Amino acid sequence: MNAAELEQNKQLYLDTCRREIHRDGLERLLDYLEKSDFFTAPSSSNFHLNEAGGLCRHSLNVFEAACNIYDHIYLPQIKAGNSPFTHEISRESIAIATLFHDLCKINFYHETQRFKKDETGRWVTYPGYEVKDSFPFGHGEKSCLMVSWYMRLEPEELLAIRWHMGMFDMAASGSSMSFSFRAAVDKSPLVSIVHAADFLVSNLVEKTTEH
Repeated sequence: MNAAELEQNKQLYLDTCRREIHRDGLERLLDYLEKSDFFTAPSSSNFHLNEAGGLCRHSLNVFEAACNIYDHIYLPQIKAGNSPFTHEISRESIAIATLFHDLCKINFYHETQRFKKDETGRWVTYPGYEVKDSFPFGHGEKSCLMVSWYMRLEPEELLAIRWHMGMFDMAASGSSMSFSFRAAVDKSPLVSIVHAADFLVSNLVEKTTEH
């Protein structure tokens, strides 16, 4: 992304937060984000939106996808009486759980030079990212903690942020963690909405930069 795209996404993100979220602590949280690398960081090192500004754009994409899932899948089903859930979810909760779900990636990816062979077999360098986690506190757990430093989260928002990676967050975990994820899904529809939105945009919407 160029400088204009980075600034455009930043302003869209800030405007969306202020339009959708009306909770004490929001401005302090946004001030923290502006002083961090949130608006210039990649969303990943090797996969979706692994480029400058990817983290901010990904967060916006997940919010937009979650709103569509809620409006066009979940809400019609609860109104028709088909869903196992009966309660509606506020747009504020959807915004909080999606726009802040990946705060754990702040100051997480660092620019580096990587190596690969070109078409002639000669080793060449290219710009990339490496992970340096100064506070290894997990993924969803870390995001929950970081948001909570500035803003009070509702229980279903905590569950949705904590489990937004779904089964992909449990590759090395035992059956107790699998049970916890299943219990969270049964507890709040927001868990499934955020997980589905994150998975869909990561794999269907966001490209990987190939060097």
